[in-house]
Amino acid sequence: MPNPHLQKTVPLQPAANGKGKIATTPQKAKTPTHDPQAQFSRFIQQIPAPVAMVDNQMRYIAISPRWQIEYGLQKQEIIGKIHSEIFSHCQENWQQITEDCLISGQSQAKQWEIQPWFNSSGEMGGLILIGKQNHTTCESTSEQLQAVLDAVPGLISWVDSDLRYIGVNKHLANAFDLPAETFINQEVGFLETSPKLANWIRDFFVSTDKTIAHEMTVSLQEGERSYLIVGQKYHRDNRAVFVGLDITQRKQAEQQLQSAKDQLQAVLDAVPGLISWVDSDLKYLGVNRHLASHFKLPQDTFAGREVGFMESKPGFAELARQFFASPEEKTSLEVNLGIEDKRRSYLMVAQKYHQGRKAVFVGLDISERKQIEAEMRRSKNLYRTLARNFPNGAVCLFDFQLRFTLAEGTELAKIGLSKQLMQGKTLWEVFPPEHCAIIEPLYRQALAGETHVVEVPYGDQIYLTHTLPVKNEQGEILAGMVMTQNITIAKQAEEAIRKSEERFRQQARELEQTLQELKTTQTQLIQTEKMSSLGQLVAGVAHEINNPVSFIYGNLTYARQYTQELLQLLDLYATHYPDPHPEISDYSEGMGLEFLRKDFIKLLDSMQVGADRIREVVLSLRNFSRIDESQKKPVDIHSGIDSTLLILQNRLKAKAGRPGIEVIKQYANLPLIPCYAGQLNQVFMNLISNAIDAIEESFISCEKASKVPDVRSKDKGQIIIKTALKPAELEIKISDNGHGMDEQTKTHIFEAFYTTKPLGKGTGLGLSISHQIVVEKHKGQLTCHSSPHKGTQFVIKIPLQ
Repeated sequence: MPNPHLQKTVPLQPAANGKGKIATTPQKAKTPTHDPQAQFSRFIQQIPAPVAMVDNQMRYIAISPRWQIEYGLQKQEIIGKIHSEIFSHCQENWQQITEDCLISGQSQAKQWEIQPWFNSSGEMGGLILIGKQNHTTCESTSEQLQAVLDAVPGLISWVDSDLRYIGVNKHLANAFDLPAETFINQEVGFLETSPKLANWIRDFFVSTDKTIAHEMTVSLQEGERSYLIVGQKYHRDNRAVFVGLDITQRKQAEQQLQSAKDQLQAVLDAVPGLISWVDSDLKYLGVNRHLASHFKLPQDTFAGREVGFMESKPGFAELARQFFASPEEKTSLEVNLGIEDKRRSYLMVAQKYHQGRKAVFVGLDISERKQIEAEMRRSKNLYRTLARNFPNGAVCLFDFQLRFTLAEGTELAKIGLSKQLMQGKTLWEVFPPEHCAIIEPLYRQALAGETHVVEVPYGDQIYLTHTLPVKNEQGEILAGMVMTQNITIAKQAEEAIRKSEERFRQQARELEQTLQELKTTQTQLIQTEKMSSLGQLVAGVAHEINNPVSFIYGNLTYARQYTQELLQLLDLYATHYPDPHPEISDYSEGMGLEFLRKDFIKLLDSMQVGADRIREVVLSLRNFSRIDESQKKPVDIHSGIDSTLLILQNRLKAKAGRPGIEVIKQYANLPLIPCYAGQLNQVFMNLISNAIDAIEESFISCEKASKVPDVRSKDKGQIIIKTALKPAELEIKISDNGHGMDEQTKTHIFEAFYTTKPLGKGTGLGLSISHQIVVEKHKGQLTCHSSPHKGTQFVIKIPLQ
C-alpha cells in the first residue's frame, strides 16, 4: 500500500465502518458510492483461475474465463442460475457446507475453496468459489495472476495479519521507485515517517469487517491521482488484498460539473428576473436569488415544494400546469405574481427540457413599463391641454432637423408668432439669427439626451427656457421639446428684492459692527480708566510709603554711627574702670550686655535690608505705573518686566498644595526702546498673570486626576522670559509649561470678553487689550503658539522705528 508520508502518496481516508484511519490531507469522511460487488465482478473477469462469485441465494453473479474453460460452460449458461442447477452431481453435504460458510463466514475447502464476500455495509453478500488446481497449474496461474494485476491500472498490495507485505503490483512499486520484490516480507509502512498506514491496516485485521472501501488521494511521479481503495480479507481473514482504482478523471469531471453548476447558478442569480426550475409534478427544482428575494425566502426553501405555495393567488401555479398540459415546447405571456398587495407584472417565458418533463421559467419585471404605458396614455391626453394653456409661455416640439412639429401656448401671439407660422418651419426660419445663436446649442443638446434650464432674453423680455429630449419606451430619442415661460416681471421683482435685501444686509452688518466696536471701546475705556486709576493709586501709595521709608533709610546710617561710638565708649569705660560699682555690674549682667553688643549690630543690618527692600518695591510700583511717562519714550524694557515680576512675586512663591513657579530670564543686551511704557507694562502684567493661572490650573487638574503634574519640570511650574533684538524689531517671548490650549481656543483668545476661566475670575479683556496695545498702539504683533499638554508661548514684536 502507498506510504502516507512520502511525497508520492496521500493515505487512505476512514472506511465506511469508521474503524480505520490513515490520512495526511483532511477530507470529509463518507461512505463510498462504489459497490464492492461490481468491483469484485470486474476483478474476477481478469483472474486466470477458475473463480466464480455467487450471492446469498447461490445464484451466479460473475465467473472468470478459466472457470468456463475448466467446466466447459458458457457465460450465458451460468450467470443468473443457481449453483445446484448446474452442478447437480455435487456431494449431498454441499448444501450444508455452503450454509456453514454463509453462517460462520469461514472458508471451506472441498472441490472448491469457498469463502464469503462482504458488501460496503459489512454485510455478507455471498460466496466466492475457487476451483482447486494442481501445483503446476497454480504456479502458472500465479504468474498469470501477477501479470493481470500488473496490468491493472491501480495500486494493489497483499498484506498478512503480521502486517508484512506478501506482494505488490508494479504500479504500487513504481509509485515509490522501488522494485516489487523489495516490498516482500517488509513491514507495512516501512517507507513511512509515521505508523498511520500500519495502524489503519492493523485495526482492519482486528475488526470483524471483511471489506473496507474509501476514497483517497495519492501523489505519484506524474502528479496527484485520486483512487478508490478497496480492501478484502481472505485466507481465513489472515490476509487482505488492497486495490486502488483510479478515479481521477471522474473526480475531475465531478469538479468540472460542480464548477459549471456554480457558474450557471451565479449567472442565473445575476439575471435581473425571476427564474425557477419546475418538474411536471409542479414542484420546484430550484430558483435564482431574485425570485427568493422577491418572496423574502431562502433559496433552498423552494426545492421540493409545490409551485405557488407562497402566492396568495395561484397565478404562476396555473400557468405552469397549463404549460405542462400543452404540447408546446415554449411559451410567453404576461402574469401578475406576488403576495397580497405587493403584486407586480412579469413577462413570463417558459421552455421545456428533459423530454418535456421539466421546464425553466424566466419572469422579467415589466411593472414599470406597464406603469409607463399607462402614464403615457394619460400624458397624451394632458399634453395638448397643457400646451394650449401654458401660463405666460409656450410648448414646442422639434425634430432632428430643428423643424418645429408642434407649437402651442399663449405667449406666441405676444411675440408675433403663432402655431401656423411655426409648425413645419426650421429654427432659422422662425427666429432671428442672434436668437438662434443662443438657443440652437440647447436644442441640439436636447436631441443628444441632455436637459437644460436657462434664462434666455428675447427682445425686452426674459424667458425661462427648459429644453429636454422626448424618448420612447426603449429610451430612444424621438424628438426635442422646449418649454418657455415669460419671467420678465418676476425677474424685475426679484432684482428689486435682491437689491433691497442687499442694502438691508449691508446696513445690518454696519450696525452690528458699530455696536460691537462701541461695546468693545466702552469696555476698553472702562478698563483703561481702571488701570489709570490703579496706576495713580499705586503711584500715590508708593509716594506716601517713600517718605517715611526715606526717613528711616536716611537715619539708619547715623544710627549705625552713633551705635558704634557708644559701644566704643563702653569699651573705654571697661578699660579704665575694670572694677565698676556692684550695681553697674549687676545691671550689665542682667541686661546681657555682651549679647546686646553683638545682636544690636545685626538688628541694624536687618533694618537696612528691610529698608532697601521697601525702596525697591516703591521704585517698582512707580516704574510699573509710569504716570509720568504716558507718552512714547525710550525706556528700559527689562526694568518694566522686572517691576511686573516684583509685583507678582507673591503669586510666584510656593503655596499649600503647589510648589513655587520658577522664572527664567534670558535677557539680551537691549538699548532703550521707544514705547508707551505704562501700557506695555500692562501687557506684561496680563501675559505673566495668564501664565501663572495656566500653571496653577495644570496643578489643580493633575491633583484631581491623582497624576504627576503635566509640566516639563517634575516638581514646579516654569515661566521663561526671553528678549532678543532683531534688525528692525524687538522680540519678547513669554512661555509657560501649563496645560496649553487647543486650536479652537487659540482662534478666540484675542476676542473681547472671551475667557476660559471660571465665572468671576476673568473678564475676557486682558488679552484683547494687550493685543490692541501691541498692534494698534505700537504697530507690532502679538501671536500665540500653544498645543494641549505642551504649554503656551506669547510672542511680542515691537518695531524699532
